[in-house]
Amino acid sequence: MRILFTIPTLGHGGAERQLSYLASELAARGHDVHVASSRGGVNLARMKSAGVVWHRLGGMGHRDPFIFYRLLRLLKRLRPDVVQTILTPMDIMGGAAALMTGTRWVLRESSSAPLYATGLRHRVRLSLARMADAVVSNSAGGDAYWRAASGAPPLRVIPNAIPFEEIAAETRDVRPEMFSRDEKVVLYAGRMDEGKNVESVIAALARVAEEVPFVAIMCGDGPARPRLERMARELGIAQRVIFKGYVDDLWDLMRRADAFVSLSRFEGCPNVVLEAMACGCPLVVSDIPAHRELLDERSARFADPDDTAKAAAEIKATLLFGGESRARAARARVARRPVETTARLYEQLYSSLLGEERDACLASAVSDGEAA
Repeated sequence: MRILFTIPTLGHGGAERQLSYLASELAARGHDVHVASSRGGVNLARMKSAGVVWHRLGGMGHRDPFIFYRLLRLLKRLRPDVVQTILTPMDIMGGAAALMTGTRWVLRESSSAPLYATGLRHRVRLSLARMADAVVSNSAGGDAYWRAASGAPPLRVIPNAIPFEEIAAETRDVRPEMFSRDEKVVLYAGRMDEGKNVESVIAALARVAEEVPFVAIMCGDGPARPRLERMARELGIAQRVIFKGYVDDLWDLMRRADAFVSLSRFEGCPNVVLEAMACGCPLVVSDIPAHRELLDERSARFADPDDTAKAAAEIKATLLFGGESRARAARARVARRPVETTARLYEQLYSSLLGEERDACLASAVSDGEAA
């Protein structure tokens, strides 16, 4: 079948990375896979090497109306069997283009209700999505959001995938200056914004600075980064907190770190947490539904995202006493999520939607014949 994915960009981010895994695997399974985005990014090479066709939409920004017209022309030319939209800008523009061309439309939900608390564009997205053929969430939280919406289309939950073979095969020389026999390594990776709550990570680290020698490696970027760097300086731990931006050796860092910390206030299905689980890195995470869906007390340490004293205590315990047994339990829990399984579930969904279409056409033909 011919499948078109639409997403704003192919840069850093969990949704973008998950698309690269799914699109590449579907192409390997013999499907004609296309991806349309305004810009490319770090995840484009993986898909191109798998035979995925990329269509650059351009535009001055994610909400440029010209993107919609280019998408509309692309759908008319490609005539895909299924369009799958990812992230709000494309859910709106790609969804509208699918509706106007009569193309089967699947919306992928990557987050959960707190992200959509207010805003006109979220209301527009919700209104359009009621006309989609299906909504696929990657978490129970995302599914709950749509179940609470009246008139929602058929819903499914398909969890994020983990590329175990790729993780196992990738070995790099992790920069030795980041590791020392005398210092423990704390790792954070993700976007630096309000929802990720990185300020609580910095505050918790400051609480243990006098008790445990550590270096904290902060991977990622975002609007909060300047404020977080200033916060580390004001708390007197700037020399221990290294802001690296986006890195290309994250899996090796995860394999060597003594603790991975995520104190997000909300998530959908957190990709970096899944990857840390797969890499066998001990976890300290916020006690929120998205993390409880993946982990339990035997596989991670939990803390209230706004209780920095509790978070500090859990980080300290992990660094001093180790977290190897929890890390092994976490890796066992995530072993059920290979890319092949996720691709097969999407493949089954697309086939079922196209089967319904064929059944409707057959029923119409029979009806016409009887009328004649």
